[in-house]
Formats: sequence, C-alpha cells, structure tokens
Amino acid sequence: MAKSHSNETKAAVMAALLQGQSVSQVAEKYKVPRGTVARWSAKLNKGEWSPVNEEKSSIGELLLKYLEASLEAMRKQVEHFGNTEWLKDQRADELAVLHGVQMDKAVRLLEALNKQDNDSAA
Repeated sequence: MAKSHSNETKAAVMAALLQGQSVSQVAEKYKVPRGTVARWSAKLNKGEWSPVNEEKSSIGELLLKYLEASLEAMRKQVEHFGNTEWLKDQRADELAVLHGVQMDKAVRLLEALNKQDNDSAA
C-alpha cells in the first residue's frame, strides 16, 4: 500500500521542484521515494496536479458527505413530520424555521456542487 504524504510535504516537494532542484535531491531531502517525487514532478510539468486542485477535491468530498447526511436528516424529518400526534405538540414557527434552514442549506450545497462541476469542466 502506498504511503500517504501530508499536504505540507507535497507542497514543500513541489516548491523545491519549481525552484529547480532535481528529483533525486528533493526525494532525499524530504524522505519521499524517488519514484513518487518523479511522478509528482511529471504531473506538475503537465499541469495535471496542484495542491489547490487536491484541496478542492477534498472539500468537494466533504460537501458531498455533508449533503448526504443533510438529505438523510431531512428524510427522517419528513417522516417525523408525518406523525400527527407529534406535530400537535410543536409550534408552527419553530417547525418552519427548522425546515427552512435545512432546506436552504441543502439547496446551497447543491448549487455549490453544480458550480464546482461547471468550473472543472471549463
């Protein structure tokens, strides 16, 4: 299994490569396998990789997980709202606020994901 390297290490390696240091020098200095540094260097030279792109991907994954959890919560909420006995004991204004906030968050996340997809396609 490949060893995972921190974003800080990747950034330092990329900075060193961009400054003109050789793959071997960088690999030795940062204790990263030469093959890994060579792969990162090739991606960097082809414009296929940057720490920013990886961070965007990570953020996108977090947004998807949050959206999934939010949608699951809304599904449960809708089921719970179907319980007429429970509904009778709740204040309408509080229910409206809860539902509105959660719906607004879900819609905004969907918009953000759509924008991210459009940006990456461009």
